[in-house]
Amino acid sequence: MEKRPLKSLFLSPRSVVFIGVPRKNGPGALNPVDNLRNWGYEGQFSLVHPHAREIAGISVLPNVSQLNGEVDLAVISTPRETIPAIVRECGAKGIRAVIVTNQGFAEADFRGQELQREMLAEARNFDMRILGPNTLGVSNAFHRFNSSFMPLHREEVPVGLVCQSGVFFVGVNHLVAGMGIGIDVGNACDLNIVDALEWLEEEQRIRGIALHAEQIPDGRRFLDVAERIGRRIPIVALKTGRSQEGAKAAASHTGSLAANDKIVAAALQQAGVLRVHETQDQVDLIRGFLRLPPIKGPRVAVVTLSGAGGIILLDSMDRHGLELARLSQGTIDGIQSLSPDWMRLTNPIDIWPAVMKYGMNKAYGTALRDALADPRVDGVLCVALALGDAEQQHLGAEEVIQQLSDKFAKPVVVWTYGPQREETARRLERHGRALAVRSLERGVRVLASMVRYENWKNC
Repeated sequence: MEKRPLKSLFLSPRSVVFIGVPRKNGPGALNPVDNLRNWGYEGQFSLVHPHAREIAGISVLPNVSQLNGEVDLAVISTPRETIPAIVRECGAKGIRAVIVTNQGFAEADFRGQELQREMLAEARNFDMRILGPNTLGVSNAFHRFNSSFMPLHREEVPVGLVCQSGVFFVGVNHLVAGMGIGIDVGNACDLNIVDALEWLEEEQRIRGIALHAEQIPDGRRFLDVAERIGRRIPIVALKTGRSQEGAKAAASHTGSLAANDKIVAAALQQAGVLRVHETQDQVDLIRGFLRLPPIKGPRVAVVTLSGAGGIILLDSMDRHGLELARLSQGTIDGIQSLSPDWMRLTNPIDIWPAVMKYGMNKAYGTALRDALADPRVDGVLCVALALGDAEQQHLGAEEVIQQLSDKFAKPVVVWTYGPQREETARRLERHGRALAVRSLERGVRVLASMVRYENWKNC
């Protein structure tokens, strides 16, 4: 029998057996068979169920011992009392990789803890590895495979997700910004987040990793793996269970203890992991790393249509360690030539009077072009209008932002305001390399985190 690498058994299995899937299929049935078919999975899969002979038009075997041929992966979704024995049957059949989806183990009660220990002992007798329990398993859009019973949208985005909750699989676009490969470790009775990170390490299609952790296991190994990966691609971590009550809830959810948060924070910083405290920041930062060029320093220029917007940005930049770029005289002179004599321009660059005189394209284009060309500027934060179609023809800046963000190797982050904000943001990101954000402060946090990452890589 060919000895395949462990990660390929889980992330790109050539053959999989589902044990205990629902007997119904179709919309609302939550049957992983439907998900595999919808994704176009090209491997082989078998079904085992003690009380069914056919499911979704597929012949069903009564037990694991009757499986024919080599099986890479078993996905078990049976009552918890049955699972240790089923794991033993899988081991005897030569299956080396198992996903246990059910809840009711170490996170539940004393009996659940016993069953988890029994299950793990059986696996170790056969040199078998377990992902879970209490997990949706794995999702690999590139391989067209997912083990989840929840319907997931398949999209080949260059993002790897490692999490301890299925909520990140189901809500991936809102919580992470997409998922090309996802690994939900659940209770992590055997395989943990460090193992999952190692699986993603050599995935060249992955350009950013989103990590959700309720605990950080195997601290020394985690630091080594995260630092090694971080030298190639960024890891953005949402570490939950910070408060005393949150730590208790994390222990209840995964059956494990959450470490002291101050120790965790120091470890993440040392390893170059970018910690965020809100899901919206994880989405923004992952999107930022995918869309924006690296930032070379903390010096930021602000192009704004509102003096108030510039002041809000200044306050936020000061809190997060960004510097207001000191524009070169040539940059100031070029923008000043479009402004009234009575208005002396600096940074932030308030171009509204110039817009009133010369129009949005010329005023915004000149300001943004000169700021990006200025060697004293490392990145630009923009404020842009989001109005109706008629007004946007005269006051919209999407096209000039798209063109200039693509031309210069510096990050451009844009906050759009007005009644058509969502539509304007989508149009803005359709071409070019600019990133649209939903608040000025979120734009600042993206650039500040990117600066910290580059500083860590270069130290």
